[in-house]
Amino acid sequence: MDAQVLALWLTDHIAPNGGLVPAIIDYLAVLVGAVGGATFACDRKLDVIGTVSLGLIAGYGGGVMRDVLLQDQGIYFTQHPYLVLATVALCILVFHSRRAFHNLHSAVFLLDTLSVGLFAASGASKAFSCGSGIVMAFILGAITAVGGGALRDVFVGEVPTIFKEGEFYAVAGLAGSFVYVLCAPIAGMDEVYALVLCIIATTGLRYFSVWFNWSTNADPHDLTDYMKRGERHAIDAVRWLYLRGRLPKPTRYAGIRRRKDDK
Repeated sequence: MDAQVLALWLTDHIAPNGGLVPAIIDYLAVLVGAVGGATFACDRKLDVIGTVSLGLIAGYGGGVMRDVLLQDQGIYFTQHPYLVLATVALCILVFHSRRAFHNLHSAVFLLDTLSVGLFAASGASKAFSCGSGIVMAFILGAITAVGGGALRDVFVGEVPTIFKEGEFYAVAGLAGSFVYVLCAPIAGMDEVYALVLCIIATTGLRYFSVWFNWSTNADPHDLTDYMKRGERHAIDAVRWLYLRGRLPKPTRYAGIRRRKDDK
């Protein structure tokens, strides 16, 4: 009986969409994102207020953007006050244990990568369950995945990581959101498996980008010359069609017309 009561309590107080798995994903996403944001603040020598603020921004930023765009589903941040308190306590713990977290660089990178996958899964899952459709589920999943990190960077006066050249970050979030939409709404796969595949795709793609030195390019090959060349070819083709392959001078053309008129 106690287990049933606990299950009912979890369903009533945690699940945002009527399912336990999306709720667990949401909770993990917020907590893991908050750890990444707090560690980010500690690396920049911010005080405890700055650490807690960046932790909350990183943990809730993407979800708040998602909920604002959904408009009629409420803001997840305001619906779960106990999670806010847990997030604040976790950020304070990171602040007072910054040396331990700084030495765990690989673990922090893993948490940051997992947060992208978790946010992509939770964003796409909630958007689709709210009836937003396949396209909006994909878009909101991607926004949820990278929104918190982008706001975190903006608040410390840096260019958001998603806009800079480097390892796959936003690309990983887009891929995870696409995998979820492809598996659950389109293929009809069970939501649990779709969420797991979303997280695996996101974390795997980001780790592969580090291992194999894959990165986005800030200086792509300029196609302007090819576009101008194509424009010239198109103009020549139009002239050829209009004049049927002949490009006579105006005076000669006028003389030919006069001779024809004399006949």
